[in-house]
Amino acid sequence: MYPLLLIPYYLLVGAAGAMLLNQHISKAPKYKIVGFKSDYTLRKGQTLVEDYGIKVKKRLPLINACLCEIEDAGVFKSLAKDPVIEFIEDDYEGWIQVMPTLSLEIKKQGQEIPWGVKRIGAPSVWQDTTGKGVRVGIIDTGVDLDHPDLKDNVKMAGWVLDCQNIVDDNGHGSHVAGTIAALDNDIGVVGVAPKVQIYAVKAFTKSGRGNVSDVIEGLNWCVENKVQVINMSFGFKNSKALEKAIKEVYKRNIVMVAAAGNSGGNNNVMYPAGYPEVIAVAASNSDDKVAWFSSGGPQIDVMAPGAGILSTYKDGGYKTMSGTSMASPHVAAACALLLSKSKLDPKAVKQVIIDTARDLGHSKTKQGAGLIDISKAIAAVN
Repeated sequence: MYPLLLIPYYLLVGAAGAMLLNQHISKAPKYKIVGFKSDYTLRKGQTLVEDYGIKVKKRLPLINACLCEIEDAGVFKSLAKDPVIEFIEDDYEGWIQVMPTLSLEIKKQGQEIPWGVKRIGAPSVWQDTTGKGVRVGIIDTGVDLDHPDLKDNVKMAGWVLDCQNIVDDNGHGSHVAGTIAALDNDIGVVGVAPKVQIYAVKAFTKSGRGNVSDVIEGLNWCVENKVQVINMSFGFKNSKALEKAIKEVYKRNIVMVAAAGNSGGNNNVMYPAGYPEVIAVAASNSDDKVAWFSSGGPQIDVMAPGAGILSTYKDGGYKTMSGTSMASPHVAAACALLLSKSKLDPKAVKQVIIDTARDLGHSKTKQGAGLIDISKAIAAVN
């Protein structure tokens, strides 16, 4: 009916779509992250860096590091020789893991349970638990604080970006939040865990971009606010600073869930999903097949619905979106439901999610253990 509109859509998400997504415009890094060894205080570290004539933009206490401006790259080579330096790396840029589509915002009459929420068995456990009281951190583009399907569950919102605002000007964060915790209130949609508490921190811009240092600050914000689960629907290349931050959060008994990436194929799982401390989530479609865009590799733990997912959106709206970004919050919310019924540590939560997943017969590098099944998971801890 709309042939002119469909042409760019298929150009974008056809066979070459995944490759197109990774061809971002590369910019020269403006900052480096300088990490100090654990027995060297951050205060001393900052003084050391400044003695080299390097300007410190901010401290990253979670990983005992400083974010430093790059004016003379040669100075960092000299600094790297100092025995108290653990690592120096660029402040890499990463992106939210959503597919570009032409899907329209939808104003819903009444309420519906999205197919993904049904497929993982969430409605069958709501008489037992809705996740009440569990704190779920969302590091993303922010959350629509006034959305009628979210506002009662948003307990705190913060930011780590220079813009210093908490407004979701992209929509991605609000969509993720709805899959986790849209209210059961007779309008719009229902989330997997409709009574969990949302702690949202804006670490990605309107264009869906963020840096490693922003994510590290977001993780620290989640730690300070005592969240129990963190959803990370974004991806970076491997980073020593990010890996160290993930390990530090894991030590604090927090469950972490992340999107595997939207590059399709194999051996291209992004980070932080690629770290063993994190539950790496691939995306399935409504036919229980692996979504064509879903990244694969030996790090994949489980899969969850990620194609054609209806959820809340910015400005009080609703939208259907696709990506491993949409799969990850299904699992994060499932983990929150588990924690509402048990006192499992992150390792045990991950194991229960894996052990109770439904094998769909796909390659382990694409589905991991299979599609998550929250009803079986809750039965296992009960």
